[in-house]
This record gives sequence, C-alpha cells and structure tokens, in this order.
Amino acid sequence: MKLPQLVPALLLLIFFPSILMSQSRSHGMVSGRILDAHSQQTVEYANVLLMDTVSGKLVSGNVTDSNGFFRLDNVPFGEFYLEYSFIGYGKNRKGPVKITRKNCSVDMGDLILDPSALTMNEVTITAEKTMMITKIDRKVFNVQQDIMAQTGTVTDMLQTIPSVTVDIDGNISLRGSGVTILINGRPSVMTGNANLEQMPASLIDRIEVITNPSARFKPDGTGGIINIILKKERKRGLNGILGANAGNNSRFNTNLQLNYNPGKVNLFGSYGYRQDYRQFTRDLNSQTIDTAISRSTYLEQHGIGVSWTKSHLVQLGVDWDISKKDEAGVSGTYNYRQSNRGDSTWNQYLDNDKVITEEFIRKLDGKETEQSYGLNAYYEHTFNEEDEHLLRMDFEYQQDSEIENDMWTTTYDFPVYPVGQDHSVADNQTAELDLNIGYMRPLWKDAALDLGYEGTIEIEDQDQTVETLDPDSLTWNIDSTQGSRFYGVQTVHALYATVNWEWKKFRVVGGLRAEETLLDLDFRTIDTTSKSDYFALYPTIHMGIVSGKHEWQLNYSRRINRPDVDDMNPVPEYRDPRNIWVGNPDLKPEDIHSIEFGYSLSLKNLTFVPTLFYRYKVNGFTRVTTSLNDTTLVTTMENLSTDQSAGLDLSGTWQIKKVASINFSTSGFYNQIDASDIGYSGYRAAFSWNAKVNASFNITKTTLFQLNADFRSKSLTAQGYRLPTWTVNLGFRQDLWKRMVSIIATVSDLFNSRAYKSNIDTPILIQESTRRRDGRVFYAGFVFNFGSNGKKAKAPKFEFDNGSVE
Repeated sequence: MKLPQLVPALLLLIFFPSILMSQSRSHGMVSGRILDAHSQQTVEYANVLLMDTVSGKLVSGNVTDSNGFFRLDNVPFGEFYLEYSFIGYGKNRKGPVKITRKNCSVDMGDLILDPSALTMNEVTITAEKTMMITKIDRKVFNVQQDIMAQTGTVTDMLQTIPSVTVDIDGNISLRGSGVTILINGRPSVMTGNANLEQMPASLIDRIEVITNPSARFKPDGTGGIINIILKKERKRGLNGILGANAGNNSRFNTNLQLNYNPGKVNLFGSYGYRQDYRQFTRDLNSQTIDTAISRSTYLEQHGIGVSWTKSHLVQLGVDWDISKKDEAGVSGTYNYRQSNRGDSTWNQYLDNDKVITEEFIRKLDGKETEQSYGLNAYYEHTFNEEDEHLLRMDFEYQQDSEIENDMWTTTYDFPVYPVGQDHSVADNQTAELDLNIGYMRPLWKDAALDLGYEGTIEIEDQDQTVETLDPDSLTWNIDSTQGSRFYGVQTVHALYATVNWEWKKFRVVGGLRAEETLLDLDFRTIDTTSKSDYFALYPTIHMGIVSGKHEWQLNYSRRINRPDVDDMNPVPEYRDPRNIWVGNPDLKPEDIHSIEFGYSLSLKNLTFVPTLFYRYKVNGFTRVTTSLNDTTLVTTMENLSTDQSAGLDLSGTWQIKKVASINFSTSGFYNQIDASDIGYSGYRAAFSWNAKVNASFNITKTTLFQLNADFRSKSLTAQGYRLPTWTVNLGFRQDLWKRMVSIIATVSDLFNSRAYKSNIDTPILIQESTRRRDGRVFYAGFVFNFGSNGKKAKAPKFEFDNGSVE
C-alpha cells in the first residue's frame, strides 16, 4: 500500500470534521473522599466497592488516591450502594446510589472511616464483579473475573461466551451466523482470525455481545456485534502485571502490562510475545457423479501439516485530563506475526470401477509474515456532566501488510510424471481511515438525543504471482492463468440519530441510521472494473421494563452483511491442482431483519436470562462446491433466496455459597434455507443447538479448580451438514502472598475431541471430510502483580488453548 494513494482520502476527512460522529457515553460516574473519623485526615489506598442493591454483587471498585479521593467510571444505570474499608478500620456502607441518564454523575462527598470499628482479626473482602450484566441493547461479560485468560488467546476466550462459537479454522459466529468483531468499539485490523488467535486473552477487560445493535453502531454482520474491550488501567502511581507460561511442544507466551499515572496524565502500555506449534490432519473421501452417463470418479485424500507461529504485540498510549470538561488521548498498536508452515497431502483418484487412475503427493513449504499498525486519537468535551451533554471526536488509521510465500512440490507415483514445482507469492495490503464525531444532549426530562456522522474509507490491494518450474530447462516461468491483481476502495457515509426516553420503569431507545456505500473494484488481472452505489435505511428500536429483580426487553434491528473482497474476485485461485476457488463479482450484500424478546431474573445467588429470537435474511451467503471435470472441484460463493432462523437462548450464573460458581448457557435454533436460486429444489431445514458450562470450585481460599466444557450439535449447510463437536478443558490456580503471585496450570481439549467434520450430498457430488488438530495442550505459568499501591490484586485469570488449524 503506497501512502500517496491515501493522502486525498485523508485530507478529505480531516477537513470536514464537522460531519463526523462517535459513540457517546452510556455509563455514569461515582466519586467521593474518604476521611478518618477522629483526625479528619484523608485515608489513602482505602478500598471502595460499588455493589448492586438487587444481587449484592460487585459492579465497580477502586482505591483512594494520596488525597483520599476515589472515582468509579463506566457505572451502568441502576441502583447501588457503596462499601468502603481499609486495614485498621471497620467496613462501612453508604447508599442508595442511583445512576440514571439525568443523574449520571454522583458525588458522595466526604465518607467517614472509624478506627473503633476495627475487629481483632483482619477481614478480607473478596467480592467479585457480576459475570454477566444485561443491558437494554447488549449483554456484558466481565471475563477478567472468569479466571480463564492467562495462557490462551482472544479466540480461546470467545469460546466461553454464550451463543458464540468458533470453528476449527478460527471463524467466529453468533447464534450460527457471521458476526462483526470490534475492539474498543471500533473496527480493527487486529480482528482477523490469525491475529485473534495470537492476541493474549489477558489483555481483555470485558466482552460485549450485541445481537441487535442500536443505530449508533455500524449495521455490519449477520449475527450482530462482538465488542472486545481491552484493559486500560488508570490507578495512581506505577502499576503492572507480568505473566509467563510454558507448554508442551515448545509453546511459550509472556505478557507485560504497565501504567503510570502521576495525576492528570495516564500513560499505559503492554507487550506480549507468543510462540505456538500446531499439527493438524485432514481426511477426505468424495464421489463426483456424471449424471449424463451415470458414471463416477472417486477421490481419497489424507493430509498432515504443521505450523510454527511467533508473534509480538505492542500497545502504547496516553490519556490527558486537560480540564474538568476536556479530555484527550492518543494510542498506538503494532503487531508482528510470522508463521512457518509445512504440509504433505496424499491423493488417489479412482474410476467408476475403483481402478486407480492417478496417485500423487503434494508438499508445501511456506512462510507467512504479517505486520499491523494502528493509530487512534480522540478529544471529548463535556458541556454538562450531570445532564450528559457532550461532544466527542475520534480519528483512527489502520494498516495491515501480509505476505505469503509458498513453495509446492508434486511427486507422482502413478502414472509416472516428472516432479512438479510451483511457487506462489501473495502480497495483500489493507488500510482503513475512520473519522467521526458524536453529539449527545438532553431533550426534556428523562429524554436524550444522540446523533452524528461517520465516514469510513477501506482500501484493499492484492497482488498474487504464481510461477512454475520447467523440468527440462530448470527455469521458473510466470503462470498468467493463476496470478491475481486486485485493487478496491469502499467508502461509507453514515448519519444516525437515536432518542432515549425513560418513564418510571419503562425505557425505550429508538434510532435510524442512513448509509450510502460507494464500491469501486478493479480486477486488473482480467482488465475488468465494477462500481456500485447503494443507499439504505437501518431502523432500530429497544424497549425495556425493570421491576425489582425482573426485567423484560423487546428489540428490533435491520442489518447488512457486505461480501469480502475474496468472495467477489472472479480470478481463479488454485489452492491445489484439483481444488479451485472462484469469487462471485455479482454477490449481493445480505439483508437481515432481527427481532428478539428477553427476560432477566436477578436473585442473590442466581441470574437467569432466557431470550427468544427470530432472524429473516435475504440474499444469504453460502459456499457451493461443484465439479469442473472428473478430477477438479470448483468452490464459490452464492446468494440464497431466503434464510430464516428462530430459537431460544438460556444463560445464567449460579453462586453456590463460597464453594463454587457456575456459568451456564444453551442456545437452540431452527434454521430454514431456500436454495432454489442456486439450483436446489425446495427448502432445507434443521434444528441445531449448543451448550456451555464453566464451573469454578474453591478448594481452599487460595486454591481454585476450574472445568470448562462446550458442545455444538449437528448443523445445516446449503449442500449438506456439519457433524457435532465437543471440548473439555481443565484449569488449576494457586495464589501466594495475598495474590501477589499466582501459579497456573491448564489442560486444553482434555480428550483430544475437537474435530471439524462435514458432509456434502448433492446429485453430482457426495463428500465426507474430517479435519483435526493436536488439541490437547498443556500450559504452566505464573502471574506477578506489582505496584498496586495497597489495593488488593485482582484474581489472575487463565484460559484454555483451543486454537485453530492454520
């Protein structure tokens, strides 16, 4: 990607900031000061906990600074009470504290700690955040309290989230459909499968699942949005966490997180290194049928491969509290990933009489290198903090460079041919510019307006060259039939507005988003261009009623899922001589309508959340495989006529005294596909379901045992189905020296059961395939907390390594 190509777009967006937008605040803030009852001196490093009045669980927490002040940010709307304490003092309670849109900033004033309330034995408070919080437009999972994030990656962490599934290739879905991944509320080059499989899960603060996003969010993604919020510590002084883990087959990872906050400026950063080894196998049996002459060709294929990946991830940033009403910040991300790959695949073709016609082995020696850069800057001005009247501007630039260098060797056993060699180099460059501004203000009592504009430019530049070795002259020659040159630009302009209104126990958020998309594609290999310009409106509405321990929600949204460039590139990609991928330039975006009705019950030790949902989709994407001839298969993407699904989500948490904590979820849905537009008659339908459980057992006050399991049932595809998969993980943690140091051990995929099995059953093709990896991974490591300024360290986390095949 050449930077001069980006200059016009960058200047265009920089000089029109008045039409940009951003997401605005949806949380409140609680502040105050802690004083000694006798001396009236401020108390430094006192613990301050904000508790939910209904469930009694921790919502937020912090410690006082050198002047006795505390501040709790990102407090959700609701009713709470404060618990505050310090060594040498008794525990105190203050409340209620009510956070609403009209009263989103609460100053508790001076709170008193009385030394006379001290008991003879020191008491340790071990409250933990609620694992799952249900809001009017999303579910929030506080994964940092899930004790599952030290040895694994972001992909591993997502597998523990209800309704989210990750297949063996790292593809992420929500309720069985594709999903948009955001990091800190914004699109990122780090959300690619390969990057998420290497990003440390210990960087995550929480994960938000938004199945029906409001109009403030981009409407991309069939299943909705998964928003990954990364940690950004703001404690005073110098603080940090250091962790390291070693596993079998020379696996290793380490992560360092630091922050320094002397006052109005907060400096933060992290560095993570990871090296991973994967071995995978695949087996395939297929029958290609020539219906005209009633004869078949058979293929038997067995493969084994390995990948050795090393990655570095660096993040640096600074936040500056310019004044009480102004805040600004800038942060940067750099990621480097290198993967060396080897593969050997045995192929045998047979004719209709099961006589061998061809047998050969194809070997790969490949290397993949990827570098990602990201820069984010923001400015926020608050006109009136109590009324949540504010303006925020964001700028973001991201660039990703990926180079694949593969050497293939084909050795024929029958018939005897000279050894064939081909060499391919793919240079893929992507860049994205995003500038936005958001404005929020109250309209009248208990009502607020949120509006803005967002402009996004995405640039994709792909260049693939394939050359073959002439066995006679031993010279390399360019194969023009396999190379690909592509350049594309997508520009999206969006305006949105939402109105939030509360009346007693009822709340409604209505919104409308208008988007114009300009798409300019240049398939330079075949000297063909494609341009499109389409406009669409995306309405959303969210309604909720809260009554004590009960909450009901009803919401609707219209969404779109745009095809990737690879799905539209018509230039054939020879993944091997017998399997060809061809994009579909006529592929239409998916149009999705989604509605759901949910209920939440919050008891002292139990939270239960059932949700009914229905989704109707037009022009849904599906992969279709057909035979080009007796020995060659062609795969492409097609649009289905319609696709609809309906189902029920059940999720919850159960605290069994101080002995165990169980998080559970199950999701069942009925899916119906109309594939008549791609040559298949009638409707195809099936019922699918999945279930997850994460159970933590406190053996002692400092010893924790954890079991994590998930099951995914048989599911429907346009041409066949996928078979069930299941996984069981185990973990152990021993805390030492008041959690300053923790020892962690995990076993992923205990029974080595994780496999991807699929079937295709059509009149011209019958195929069974199985792919499996070395899922059983052992890790052991430690976590060291330092510079916590007297604040009790958070419980360290571990995550099981359920990575995917590369």
